[in-house]
Amino acid sequence: MKILKRLLTATLAVCILASMIVGASAIELKTGIGVVETGGLRLRAKPNTDAEILANAGIGDNVVIIRQVGDWYLVDYNLIVGYMHKDYLTFHDKKNVELGDAIVESGSVNLRSAPDVNSELLATLSQGETAYIIGFNCGWYKVQYNGQTGYIRSDLVALMEAPKFNAQLTVGKSPVVETMGQKIVALAQDYMGVPYVWGGTSPNGFDCSGFTQYVFKQMGYTLKRTAAQQLTNGYSVSNLKVGDLVFFTNTYATSAAASHVGIYMGDNLFIHAAGGGVKITSLDHEYYAPRYIGARRIVE
Repeated sequence: MKILKRLLTATLAVCILASMIVGASAIELKTGIGVVETGGLRLRAKPNTDAEILANAGIGDNVVIIRQVGDWYLVDYNLIVGYMHKDYLTFHDKKNVELGDAIVESGSVNLRSAPDVNSELLATLSQGETAYIIGFNCGWYKVQYNGQTGYIRSDLVALMEAPKFNAQLTVGKSPVVETMGQKIVALAQDYMGVPYVWGGTSPNGFDCSGFTQYVFKQMGYTLKRTAAQQLTNGYSVSNLKVGDLVFFTNTYATSAAASHVGIYMGDNLFIHAAGGGVKITSLDHEYYAPRYIGARRIVE
């Protein structure tokens, strides 16, 4: 117990170690809060891109991070436990966030004045009682209970509802895909992280136009090979829709009209193959915004 107390009262470095401690009921001490940085981030049953998709998170959604597993986080997203790739979450060991009600499932739980087992005892909650979570602090939930604000260890209570401001339409299932553009974007996201390879046209490695050509081909559409050539596919649009091709110039030395291409995802984001591999970027990005030259619609 003395060792456990030292862990729970330590700094951030020890907070990370504390995520590996398992409570008496086998509920783990949580590591932190993750904020989803890209729309449609997939929650998977296992830590790999071939695993079953359990849900799709919206940009800005909050997840409770249980622990890191390689390049993935094991998380609780809207009461569904699964894996999200760590590159698309921003980790916070301390954050004000409304996670909703949590329940004491067994025994009794102490409400403390600070996230420390040696801090003042404010109250004791019995089995079946609930407290409302308003924050997270290095393994502890900040809660409101009977007019008091205090802290409860995160391994001693269970969440009962999705975070207040999370998207609620995709809980427990993939979102309804209504258009071909959405299907194209969903497929494109399956290749997140595939390395950038000049001249690449397969999942072993893509360049920008090789990526768009490959994705559209899987859905039955033929695109020309280069970004400049794809600028002649479809027709020009100014009001972007999901699945449109977006084009950029002067991303490398060439006299071609377009030197880079990606697929518009909605929410001012596009997915593309670039340095670092297939990734999602904002059209407002300081590098891409001044180089944007327009969009072409291939599918309705």
